[in-house]
Amino acid sequence: MSTPLVDLFLEAVAIDAVSLHEAPVVRFIREKLSGLPVRIVQDETGPIVGGETGNIFCIPPTFDPAQPAIALLAHMDTPRSTANVRPVLTDSRITSDGTTTLGVDNRAGVSVLLHVLAEHVRRKLAGNFVVVFTFGEEIGMYGSKHADLRPYNVNMCFVFDCSKRPGTFIQSAVGSSLWTAIFHGKSSHAGVAPEKGVNAIQIAARALSEVPVGRLSPTTTANIGIISGGEATNVVPDRCRVDGEVREFDQRTIEEYLASVEKKFSGVARDNGGSLTFESQVDFPPFVLDPQGEAFRRTGEVLTSVGLSPNPIQYLGGSDANMLNAKGIPAVNLGIGAQNPHGNDEFILLEDLAKTVEIAEALIAGSIR
Repeated sequence: MSTPLVDLFLEAVAIDAVSLHEAPVVRFIREKLSGLPVRIVQDETGPIVGGETGNIFCIPPTFDPAQPAIALLAHMDTPRSTANVRPVLTDSRITSDGTTTLGVDNRAGVSVLLHVLAEHVRRKLAGNFVVVFTFGEEIGMYGSKHADLRPYNVNMCFVFDCSKRPGTFIQSAVGSSLWTAIFHGKSSHAGVAPEKGVNAIQIAARALSEVPVGRLSPTTTANIGIISGGEATNVVPDRCRVDGEVREFDQRTIEEYLASVEKKFSGVARDNGGSLTFESQVDFPPFVLDPQGEAFRRTGEVLTSVGLSPNPIQYLGGSDANMLNAKGIPAVNLGIGAQNPHGNDEFILLEDLAKTVEIAEALIAGSIR
């Protein structure tokens, strides 16, 4: 069933804009808000990480910086290209035809917030809020990491990005740290003098076989994602790089895992005549919302007011909410029903798209205090 919201979403998913290449989405946002009394501010943080654009702040005429405000957020990038997407609209849902991803993560959030903002301004409704569209979320929450909400007096944020259905929201989310291990060996001719070389790829293979990956506990996961090394088949490789990650709700557990990996890798490299360079960094920190806090309470009230049963959950993925909570701004990632994210079988139910609009409208109405 076609509606203005559905039509907006179908336009949004047709935009091909992966991480750090969100300029087409910025043009789309500006076009849809053209002629409305909405002040649009684009920060200059994108080039810091090689992006085309920064974060987009949309400020309605009702905004009063002297009063506490809320921020509603969605990210502009998709993890995979949506070029040549062919959306399929049925009586109950929107999917792609299965040959590409749909881009529901997070074109659904973008569409909902654009729709709600435009309607709010057209109807001259009250509310103290800003809408923020972030960049580079899928590859490290770059936008929210660099966004400065202080000029807008924001005291809580609501992120429209969770794949769970409306009613569910993330109370606690894991953090993630990335690690890079470079195994160093010694190059030599693989045919003439292989015994003079130290094979870095072989060292890496032996080391990796001794490190646990996958689901290590109900709250801990680890992965080895990239391996690269070698120059030619007739050269004993003197270098092999391995990249991985670890996720957990407790930062200390993450640090303990990283320390154990580095110790194991170093020992294997040394025992096999090589050496190791190991580095790690926080990709995004974990967070836990205080159930007695205002953001948690407000979320429950709003979800109840639109006929939903609030369902706080733990979540093993990250979002802009991780970065915002790390900055000391309580942030809730709300379920919007963007299901099967990142796959060619992504979809969203029409009822969830409409219900997410209700949630956003109720949050704005509640911002009048």
